[in-house]
Amino acid sequence: MGQNNIRGIRLVILGVAIFFVLYAFIRIFMNESENVSPLFVNSTTLIIALWTIIILFSLTFLFMLIRNIVKMYFGKSPEYAGGPFKKRLVFFFIAFSIVPTLLLFFFGTNLLNRGIERWFNTDIDAIMRQATELEKSYYEKAKQELRHFSDIIASDVRNFRMYTYENRIWLRNEMRKKMKEYRVDIINIYDNHNETFTLLNPIISLQEYKNLPLEIVYRGLGSSDFMKVDSMKGGELIRSGVAFDASPNRRILLITGKFYPEDYIDNLKRLTAMVNRYTQLKSIKDPVKTTYLLLFIFITILIVFAASWLGFYLAKGISVPIEKLSAAAAEITRGNLDVRIDYESNDEFNSLVTEFNRMAADLREHREKLNRRTMELSQRRSLTETILKNITSGVIAVSPEGEIADINPEARRMLAFQSRFVEKKQFAELFADEPYQEIRAFIQKAFNSKFKIMEKEIDIKIRGRILNLAMKITQVRNPVNKKFAGILLVLTDLTELIRAQRLLVWREVAKRIAHEIKNPLTPIQISSQRILKSLDLPDAKFRKVTEDSLHIILQELDSISKLAEEFSNYARLPKIQFTRGDINLILEKLVNVYSSIYANVDFDVNLDVEMPIIMKIDTEQIKRIFVNIIDNAVDAMNKKGRVEIVTRYIKESQFARIEIADEGPGISDVDKLKLFTPYFSQKSTGTGLGLAIAHNIIEEHNGQITVVDNSPHGSRFVIEIPA
Repeated sequence: MGQNNIRGIRLVILGVAIFFVLYAFIRIFMNESENVSPLFVNSTTLIIALWTIIILFSLTFLFMLIRNIVKMYFGKSPEYAGGPFKKRLVFFFIAFSIVPTLLLFFFGTNLLNRGIERWFNTDIDAIMRQATELEKSYYEKAKQELRHFSDIIASDVRNFRMYTYENRIWLRNEMRKKMKEYRVDIINIYDNHNETFTLLNPIISLQEYKNLPLEIVYRGLGSSDFMKVDSMKGGELIRSGVAFDASPNRRILLITGKFYPEDYIDNLKRLTAMVNRYTQLKSIKDPVKTTYLLLFIFITILIVFAASWLGFYLAKGISVPIEKLSAAAAEITRGNLDVRIDYESNDEFNSLVTEFNRMAADLREHREKLNRRTMELSQRRSLTETILKNITSGVIAVSPEGEIADINPEARRMLAFQSRFVEKKQFAELFADEPYQEIRAFIQKAFNSKFKIMEKEIDIKIRGRILNLAMKITQVRNPVNKKFAGILLVLTDLTELIRAQRLLVWREVAKRIAHEIKNPLTPIQISSQRILKSLDLPDAKFRKVTEDSLHIILQELDSISKLAEEFSNYARLPKIQFTRGDINLILEKLVNVYSSIYANVDFDVNLDVEMPIIMKIDTEQIKRIFVNIIDNAVDAMNKKGRVEIVTRYIKESQFARIEIADEGPGISDVDKLKLFTPYFSQKSTGTGLGLAIAHNIIEEHNGQITVVDNSPHGSRFVIEIPA
């Protein structure tokens, strides 16, 4: 293949060299025919030599062309055997060269003959007579034509009073139309001797344009015949015009002008020289025709042969690698990725074959990886399906369009879905019934909000049974482009767990309530016994003992009443009334109050200015939480120390973060686990319900409250609620 390419390159160089030699010979011949006497062109020897060269080359080219075509269609040698593509390519090159070349040949020779005949048949005597008068009448004709156009335009301007100030816009529009209609390049209007309107064709350079001299203007206003010729770059500008009376003391001069290119003027001036040359050229009419005809024939044959030979060469160089590529592509289509193409050359096909072999190798490698990956995905899918079928939590996958992509058996059982064809339904349709309203609203909120994780507990009544479900929604992201790919809803049945927890909690609460009630009953019993024993005492002593005992009894009864009220508040849970509130404003008011009460407590306040001033919160309940935490902080420091209050708006999650820290003794890790349970308190006078109620209020706001250690000592309460 490399030797064939070298041979083809040598043939190309040889053909190009022959073409340039012949072209140079003909070109020299034509130049000499113009510079030497007509007898040189009319030489019979030269004509015979030129015809001999053309015939010999034509026969040679024709023989080579026919030989190659015969070998391509009937030859059995693999070197020249070609498929349909090679034949179409050769036929295309031959047709592409023959059709336009022959058309050009016939058109060119016909045009040449007609042109020469017309050229040499022109009446020279008439041209000579007209040539002397043409230059004289040129400017006169231009002046008369411009005066005619000026008269027509001036008539419209006068009749329709376009020269008035009120009609200035109409005048400009009409003049533009007249300029296009009469093909003039300039229109000037003078009111007396003042130029009031000028319209120029863009082809006229403003740098070369000259205003009319006043003597020309006055001559035109006096109805004298005038013409102004200005030489400009590329030609001449000729102007003339007419005048009319607008009023007794007002005269209007309208001037039109036309730009005549210098080609037209120069041709006029060169006309005489061309007539003189005509006499000399007429004597070489026939040799010129013969010479150009021979040149057309030679160029036509040369173009046809060059195009056909190029078609053979390209077809031979393209068809072989294409056939190999086609066969290899067919093998790949059948699944054989081990195919390789053996082809070496110095052209672009070598790169194509190399890239094709590399592509086949990459396809084989990717197929092996894909097979392994498919097996892994199949195993993972099988494992995932097994897990989803056997876990005790319900799992529902929702697509970005809101369709149920998948639902495991536990979720069907938990939500009492009878139909097996719940997939591909919209979640709003699947959870349209009354018992599922909270689930539907929770999923809708997940689609509308930007929270990555959402959690909520609900009570739902299904088939006459109330279930306590813990719902957790997690956003699913495409691992490739990180775009939103749906949500995953996990349902956990907490009914039995919460029932057991509540039972344990209420047992503990009952013990604590019994203990708290038993404490005041002892003073009440002792006081009652004192009253009974003092019945026999004198009135004054009896009154004293009775008053003291009743005071103690009332005190303890008030303590029991407060205990019952706190327990009642906790038992019925706070009823949230959402309004619009400002966290920073609530804290500022509380700090002002506490600062005036506790002189030994330093309140270090750092409020975020980017905190939203309007948040959907229960202002009173949030205020109650802050009061409870600040009271605990002040009591923990024995009303002396520093309380730090910090707010911060988290833009990523759109949450408001509130931190209240003290410098007290802190809370142990064991007590932190019990801190938000009912009736757990580190204070001797506390009921243990304040932080438990605070925890419930924050949960109702879809937030969370936690406690961590403060540095270097003390406790820090952290509250996060949606902003």
